[in-house]
Amino acid sequence: MFAALKQSRTRLVGTAGLALAFALSTATSATAADLDDLEIDHVGLARTVLDRAGLSDVPPEEVSMETLLAESFYTLRLGLYDLAISAHETDDKHNGNDFALLGVALIDVQAAFLEWVGPKAPDLKQAEKDIKTLRSWVKGLRGDIIENLDHSEMGDLATLLGAPKKVLEAQERFGKYMAKGTPLGLDREDELVDPFIVAPDRRAFLELLSTFGMISPQNQEIYWKPEVAEWTNTYFNDVSVVALQFADVGSTTMGAFGGISMNSRTPTGMQQQIAQLAGNALVDNLYGSKIPPSLAGALAVNLVIDIYGECNTRVDGDLRARRTEAREVFVPGGQSEGGVLPPNLADSRWRGEQGKDRFLVALLGAQKAGESKVRKRSERTCCFELRDDREAQRIVVRAPFLGTPAVGKDELPESFYGDRLEFFRSYRTGFVFWLQTQGLRSKSKARAAFADFLRQLAQADDNAESLETVIQEVYGSPLSADQTSKDDLEGQFLKWLSKQ
Repeated sequence: MFAALKQSRTRLVGTAGLALAFALSTATSATAADLDDLEIDHVGLARTVLDRAGLSDVPPEEVSMETLLAESFYTLRLGLYDLAISAHETDDKHNGNDFALLGVALIDVQAAFLEWVGPKAPDLKQAEKDIKTLRSWVKGLRGDIIENLDHSEMGDLATLLGAPKKVLEAQERFGKYMAKGTPLGLDREDELVDPFIVAPDRRAFLELLSTFGMISPQNQEIYWKPEVAEWTNTYFNDVSVVALQFADVGSTTMGAFGGISMNSRTPTGMQQQIAQLAGNALVDNLYGSKIPPSLAGALAVNLVIDIYGECNTRVDGDLRARRTEAREVFVPGGQSEGGVLPPNLADSRWRGEQGKDRFLVALLGAQKAGESKVRKRSERTCCFELRDDREAQRIVVRAPFLGTPAVGKDELPESFYGDRLEFFRSYRTGFVFWLQTQGLRSKSKARAAFADFLRQLAQADDNAESLETVIQEVYGSPLSADQTSKDDLEGQFLKWLSKQ
């Protein structure tokens, strides 16, 4: 159970790291006063969780995450992920149904990534067979089946439910395949697994955060503060915790427990949410500091769009917090708190199509607006217009936005921070899509080169310089330059964008 917890990898160390590890819900934005008025009985919530686990007689600070999970959570190993849910929450069959949907989403993320890696991936045919077998079984899971399990025995659901032998074999084989990095030519001695706990409603989510504060007293100032009422995901060391409802603070009589279904915005909103978080985790798992957070985020967004045809989520900004030591060279502009999306820009002009167009329409509009404000023809494709929060003022920003040439560029006024964040999110997502499909003269060559890039980068030295070195080797051009042109990839992307 939860193999990653036995590893030495810890993304968050100490209070400073934990303070960054969250993404805010933007379904309802409460004021600071609203949040301060909420009454959250963290001690009571935590004791409820510990009581369910049979740990009420154990001093809380002596309770480990491993013990808590082993005593009261069902898990399901799906490739490089361990998906978990409290046995208490499975008493509602609807939660079990959602758990199965999320399991399918985690499988689909890995299947989409393997499509990117391409046919050169070792043992790919067997992995594809295992995906098909495992996905079919998980898709057939029903909440009433999980609901009827004996809660006195925890463990992996596939085993507890008596899954067929071929399913168990596929589960074990695919788990090792992904967690050892085999598709990228890696050969890890240990399996590196990313655990995900799902919290079906706001109470379940706050119960978990309260418990983290109880068993880790030095971090109570993180998990026991009013702002947690609006969080949608967080981390406890290597364990990701994902709420399946947006907060509805201040607009209901339920107080901190008021929630809105993630599927209220789009039919697959819940799956998209965990898929993007899982995509971030996958990149982090397989590449570490070789891929800066912004590129990792762009890869994850593109994975979600490949699977669902859009990316209508509330995830962006969390990954930087998980890898605080990574040097940002792909897109500048993130703030120290991790770049959490401002609530008033959640449905901005940048997200009009929710990624169905890879955000290219909004990018092209900003490029055309920027072009009209510059005189030099050579600068026209590299200029973009941004707006302040009130959309009353305009400012033009100039490429390069990628790679080492973009490091250290002047910061924009604070009032432009939200639009800048949305611009960079759209820009890097569009660039990654272009690189994968248009980076060379034909789509087939572009996809083959992108696959080579993914494999070679995984095998490169573990440092921030590897990204640009591998890009140069694979594409024969640098990622960017001080003056973008047809000789660098960013310049080629800008020219292509201007012709769309």
